[in-house]
This record gives sequence, C-alpha cells and structure tokens, in this order.
Amino acid sequence: MKAQASRTFKEVAADTKTIMNMYSQEYPEVTVDRDYYPFKVSEEWGECLQAYLMLTDRGRQKGHTKEEIKVMLKEEMADVIGFLMLFADSEDIDLEDALEKKWFKRLPKG
Repeated sequence: MKAQASRTFKEVAADTKTIMNMYSQEYPEVTVDRDYYPFKVSEEWGECLQAYLMLTDRGRQKGHTKEEIKVMLKEEMADVIGFLMLFADSEDIDLEDALEKKWFKRLPKG
C-alpha cells in the first residue's frame, strides 16, 4: 500500500464539504441550516468526551477493550474537527488564516 502524500488544510476542508454534500443527498430530510454545524460540533464533542471518560476509567467501558475505545476516541475527534471545519466554512471563516494570525504568530522567527 502506497503512503498518501500530505494534503493541505484547504484540501482536507474541501473533502469535508464533499462528504457533507454526499450526506445531504443521502438524507434530504435532515435540515442543514446555519445552526446545524455548531450543534453538530457540540454533539460530537460530547461523544468525544464520553469516549475519553471510558478510556480514562471514568466512564463505563460498555464491554469495549481499551484498544476499541481508543479507536472510538480517534473517530470522535475526527468528527469534531470535520464539523468544526464545516462550521467555519459556513460562516466564511478561513481557519488556516485564523490559526496563522491567532496562534502561529507566536512562533519564534528564524
């Protein structure tokens, strides 16, 4: 199996939109309006925290192994990031630019 080349932030964001468009076509009864994305970020963050609590022995394991729970946590984090990217896009926010201006400006120069 050939390793996938690194993708840019914008390429990943574009792919999240493609997946969301596919989802919207498959489930036309789901209303994707302005509030949809922040609500989904919250929902997925809750699921992420639930997996984290399970992983750190502060929640019921529900018959899952630690390895399974770690996969669940990874997948829920992906959901959080994906919906956050969609939320930013829906509000016309360039997250890459925002990170540059808010976080990365603090990096040492040189």
